[in-house]
Amino acid sequence: MARKVGGSGRLRFALVLLGFVLIASGVVLRRTYGIRAARDLQAMETRRSGLIAERRRLESEIRIASSRARLQPIAEQRLQMHVPTEAQVVYLTRGPRGADEKP
Repeated sequence: MARKVGGSGRLRFALVLLGFVLIASGVVLRRTYGIRAARDLQAMETRRSGLIAERRRLESEIRIASSRARLQPIAEQRLQMHVPTEAQVVYLTRGPRGADEKP
């Protein structure tokens, strides 16, 4: 008996070929999105590193600007303040605990 070669074999081949093309297109599309995401992630990491370095630089500048060596001349010039002499310093002692409280 002879085998009938007709439309069903061609249809099956066309469906398999279409499935392969769809799967291959999906793989290529996923790789394209993955490469783009990796590029974006790398750019964000680079920006993050730059921002961390800038934050450290700014914290250092704040520390330097708020140091006593920097603030003392400004306070003396602008606010007419000075470091008190030993005679101008008053030491206060704290009384026993509960002495100030009323019953």
